[in-house]
Parts: sequence; structure tokens; C-alpha cells
Amino acid sequence: MTTLYKWNALLLITGLMLYLIGCAPKVIPYSESTEAPEPNEVAIAHYNWGMASAKNGNFDQAIMELHLAIQNEPGWVMPLFTLGVVYGNQGELDKAIQVWERATQLDADFAKAHYNLAVAYLHKEEKTRSITSLRKAIQIDKEAIASAKADPAFDSIRNTSEFQDILTN
Repeated sequence: MTTLYKWNALLLITGLMLYLIGCAPKVIPYSESTEAPEPNEVAIAHYNWGMASAKNGNFDQAIMELHLAIQNEPGWVMPLFTLGVVYGNQGELDKAIQVWERATQLDADFAKAHYNLAVAYLHKEEKTRSITSLRKAIQIDKEAIASAKADPAFDSIRNTSEFQDILTN
């Protein structure tokens, strides 16, 4: 698999994630955890502006707004997750990984962040970290199995015993 193909696959996946996040219901969860309090209004406003900017392709503005949302509500994982998606769209894998790791520290059960980490680590050719993140995503959300089976990002490890073990356990 060529590096260009890997980047195109990553951009496609992250673009789809960004689209799905942008089309989400108006209620913005503070966390994947249902018991977390709601974020403050300033953080919500910056998050919404960041989402709108990202949907319009203005990634620099989106990054600024998402950072402001995080600054105003440091415990809110959604701006971190979305910031990772924006960084991924720009090909900034190290930055995407950094914020997705932070999101999983704040909410250990954030399956989407673990899944995105699995894809990003694989693109950085860190197979062991990718498998670990994918395993965690599937432990949290069994629907991640179907995504992993169909996701072209995992083509390079699809036939390995580690990948097959994750899908069957």
C-alpha cells in the first residue's frame, strides 16, 4: 500500500467522521459518559463556531475555535475529539493523536476516539498501538467490529492473527 493511498484513506475516514459529527443532533454531549455535566455556554458557542468553520473547510478558524472551546471547558471531550478530526483532515497525525489521547484520558469509554487512534497509529506504522486502541474501541462499542471489518485503513493488517483475534473475542 502506498503512502499516498494511506493518506487518502485517512483523509476520507476523517472527512466522514467530520461530516457525521457536523450532522449530529443539536444536543452536544459533554462526554460520552451520560453522567457528565453540560459544558458552559461560551465553550458551546466556540465549539459550534468551530464545527461550522470545519464544515466550510476553514480549518484554521475551526482549530482556533475548538482551542477556545477547550480553554473554556477543559474537561469537555467533544472539542478535543473534533480537533483531532480537523488535524487529521490536514494530515497532522501527531497532533490528532495527541488530542485523541487526551480525549481518552478524560473519557476512557470514548469508543470513537479509541477507534480513530487505531487508524492514526496504523498510518504511522505503529501496529501494536493500533491493535491496542482498536481492541479498546471494540470492548466499549461492539459496533466498532463492523466498522473495522469494512474500513480500508485496516487493509494492511486485516489478515494478521492479532486483527482476527480482536474481531472474534
